[in-house]
Amino acid sequence: MEWVFLFQYYMNKLVLLILVFVFVACNNEKPPVAAVQTRTDGLDLSATDSIELYHYADPKDQKKFYKKFITDTGFIQQVIQNLQEAGIEKTSCENDFKMFLYRKGEVYKTIYAATPDSCRYYAYIIDGITYFKPLDDSAVRMLKGQLPH
Repeated sequence: MEWVFLFQYYMNKLVLLILVFVFVACNNEKPPVAAVQTRTDGLDLSATDSIELYHYADPKDQKKFYKKFITDTGFIQQVIQNLQEAGIEKTSCENDFKMFLYRKGEVYKTIYAATPDSCRYYAYIIDGITYFKPLDDSAVRMLKGQLPH
């Protein structure tokens, strides 16, 4: 008789565990995200020693691109300085530049940039959240200055 009691007890616990699991797994609501992200912690770019720059003349066709490897410390420091600015509202326009930041020969961060006059930004991702930073006229000139003339 005791085994029947234990069987029912553990079956009840199992059913409860399954219900909790289903409830948690089916909760698809995402936490709210602020329109302006100001977080910069976790974005230590000081060890960047080179940048692999990609430019997409047509952001919708990223199979065609111009690629350049940059070791110019002035360029690298300007990108890092721009990324320390306060956050801006997130935007939905497509990036026409992508930069892979290297330290000691390894890629450790990807930065996206959009340069059209109607929509300018730098963007990066930390823990699944995209952060946007302003891209001013001098930064646009600096990026476009890396392209062949």
